[in-house]
Amino acid sequence: MKFSEEAMTTCFFYSNMSPQVPAFNRGIWASLEAMVRFWAVENDAVLVVTGPVLTKKEYPSIGPNIVAVPEFFYKVILDNTLPTRKGIAFVLPNAAPDKSLFGYACSIDRAEEITGIDFFPLLEDSIENLLEATINPALWPATEFRPSPRQKNQ
Repeated sequence: MKFSEEAMTTCFFYSNMSPQVPAFNRGIWASLEAMVRFWAVENDAVLVVTGPVLTKKEYPSIGPNIVAVPEFFYKVILDNTLPTRKGIAFVLPNAAPDKSLFGYACSIDRAEEITGIDFFPLLEDSIENLLEATINPALWPATEFRPSPRQKNQ
């Protein structure tokens, strides 16, 4: 968001934030965000949709403003460029992880079932059906991300 002051300001609105457990935010979520940045460079461009899973009527809350704390977050990544179109999704609990990042990987179809969101409705149906139903983690090379000492202590 550093490309403009307006973008930087708007990214700090409460409507653009969701409370995350520190062990989740500084660990597996930070690793996933670092990998998505890597994939964006490696694939020239990727579409990324991310947010909290909000399918229940009530959630635990924090603070005087009673901010709801989601139990899960998702990140859906799509590379819709030839020669290799591909997609992958992650649905992760808002908690310290109990498995590796790719243990939370799933098809985009599965993320749509969990969230109730149709992520890429404008794709041609034949392409959408194929990309959203399949998952091939080998097409998404993993990079190792280690939080800096400053991130660990925040």
